[in-house]
Amino acid sequence: MRNDDDVYWNTSLPRQHEALQALDTFCKEWGGLSRAEATRRILIEWDRLRRGKDVSAWAPAASAQWVLATPQEQQRTPRPAQKTVMVNQVARAASQVLDE
Repeated sequence: MRNDDDVYWNTSLPRQHEALQALDTFCKEWGGLSRAEATRRILIEWDRLRRGKDVSAWAPAASAQWVLATPQEQQRTPRPAQKTVMVNQVARAASQVLDE
């Protein structure tokens, strides 16, 4: 349901664009977010960081070790097995934190 106080817009990228692939990876890592929700969250985090605000409550469900690993370590470090439902709950909770 749309809210009259919200602003909505569309965007597009070529199907094979590197940024679209990165966005899809971000969506997957956050438990299956939509591209729209992922874009919204990235924008909010960027703005908070730019203004020097804390965004520590907003981290993916993966372990800090995996998130901070170098690309070579990422290939060797298996991601923790989690149910999608649990990840989606974490993603929803993180989105609520951003709205505060």
